[in-house]
Amino acid sequence: MSKFHIKKISETDKNKLLKFYQASFNYNNSDPSSFGWRYRLGFKSFEPLVLIVDDEICGHAGLIANDFKIKDNRKTGIWFTDFYVKEKYRSLGYGKILAQAWMKICPIQVTLCNETSLKIFKKLDWSYNNKFLRKIKISNFINFIPILKQSKNLNINNDHLEELKLKETDNQTISRIAKESEQLLSQKSFGIVRDENWFKWRVLNCPNKKNIIIFNYKDINIIAEIKIKNNFKILNIIYISKPINNNLTYLFSRFVKKNNISFISYISKNNKAFNISFPWSRKLNFAFYAEDFSIKSLINDNFNDIQYIDSDINFI
Repeated sequence: MSKFHIKKISETDKNKLLKFYQASFNYNNSDPSSFGWRYRLGFKSFEPLVLIVDDEICGHAGLIANDFKIKDNRKTGIWFTDFYVKEKYRSLGYGKILAQAWMKICPIQVTLCNETSLKIFKKLDWSYNNKFLRKIKISNFINFIPILKQSKNLNINNDHLEELKLKETDNQTISRIAKESEQLLSQKSFGIVRDENWFKWRVLNCPNKKNIIIFNYKDINIIAEIKIKNNFKILNIIYISKPINNNLTYLFSRFVKKNNISFISYISKNNKAFNISFPWSRKLNFAFYAEDFSIKSLINDNFNDIQYIDSDINFI
């Protein structure tokens, strides 16, 4: 193992960091300011770490700081995101060293991770479960005919969708959604604090805010993001306030057809979040660690609401 250093990203050469991000994560947005949003820099004093070997950035451990409700208290925890070690430095112990340094930042840690990262977390006494599913449904088969596959237009057609209303993505809408979110959280013993400041960071300050759309159906709030990947238009349901009923399922089916959307995707726990028959699902590895064993148990037993909007999985 070569001599290495672990530094905060604020201590790292910005040009080298940007090149590393672009090469390692295939970021389309090369604006360095977007990384500050991505890692919620400024919310707390926490920031991602990089691993440097021979003056080369060869590893990264990102984070998103977030408050969590733990019974009647609020405590800060961090999402482990963008964990990456360059291929030639893998299987040399660098990943474990980087994760151990990252774990010193904050005593409560959670992540959605792949199998490779999970192997490292298990060695560090993390717990995990597979309670959450990533669900995907093909919503428009005609788009798979090559000559017809053209989904570069992000404009929205919301005509004739009855009680499914498109709302302005503004402070007033966010305040209403945040108020409801905090009321729902008050009924739980553990959960993510999605307050007004949180929603403003995640939605209003998002570099891709233009792709975010907010719906309201009676007393249900829905935040979605439209993306284009390989010329397919994808609708990610990134936040749902309540389970969705059959009529809303029908209205969404009409919406995706009107807007030439090829896929709908969302995160579900036991199929309760979204009432459409989704033929493709993938178990997500939800891993977590807390220095206080009682908090660790509480996370395992009572954490039942993770959505795209919470972690970095929606960025991928």
